[in-house]
Amino acid sequence: MFVSLAVLGAIVLQRHRRDARWRWWGPPVFFLGWLLAVAAVASPLDTLGEEGSLSAHIAQHVILGDLAAPLLLIGLPPTVGLLGRRWYESASRGSDRRARGVRLALSPAGGLVLWAVATYIWVAPPVHRLAIPDGFVHLLDHSSFFVFGLLVWLAAFDFRKGARVHDWESLKATLTTCDLPWWARHVYAMVSRLAMLPAVAVLWLATTSAYYVSAEPPPWGPTQKEDQVRAASMMLGFEILLFGLAVVLAFIWVSVSEGRAREKQRLR
Repeated sequence: MFVSLAVLGAIVLQRHRRDARWRWWGPPVFFLGWLLAVAAVASPLDTLGEEGSLSAHIAQHVILGDLAAPLLLIGLPPTVGLLGRRWYESASRGSDRRARGVRLALSPAGGLVLWAVATYIWVAPPVHRLAIPDGFVHLLDHSSFFVFGLLVWLAAFDFRKGARVHDWESLKATLTTCDLPWWARHVYAMVSRLAMLPAVAVLWLATTSAYYVSAEPPPWGPTQKEDQVRAASMMLGFEILLFGLAVVLAFIWVSVSEGRAREKQRLR
């Protein structure tokens, strides 16, 4: 419900202020992100997770953090991005503790660390068992993956403006502030996927009894071990897919950039 209200508010804000034009592909991408977020928590998938399906629970994490969150950022209304940028510039200005905390928490390095730590905590078997029943911990689990998903993908689809990167020192500064150069965003996306491998290993190697509250088989008929392997395989497969996509997009970007550079040289 909170996501739906936020999305509705963003759309209303964009229609009334119109500080910048929303590109034609923005609304459908933004709507798709909202749809996936709602589907993850308000569909039979949530019921399956509450009934003990580990693979359904992990699928919710993947949908919220790795599908809905980046799509919402990619299709973000420009007015919301502009207001967010102004708030960040105001909140991160200065050298006091609050400003340093905002810069670090919303930086590429901070977002990656928070995302990884949150994932490791919720994938730990004792914490996972607490999050299975519907209730506050269950809500906190899903909210964490959505919020920290937005945080980790913010570095890849950043709408903020930072200092221009021209050497190693300026790159290190960008890692703890904002606005990575395009090539660093691809590298960042790949690193963020590799950071999930320990969580996959825990899912794969933990004893079956660690993740299940009762001895009853999960819904849909698989055994607990099959469900556990399916959850780990799904998470690993999705991370590999995103890693490969980042590599392909980086290759395309480099090819296009080199082609444009050669064309400019030819026209001189």
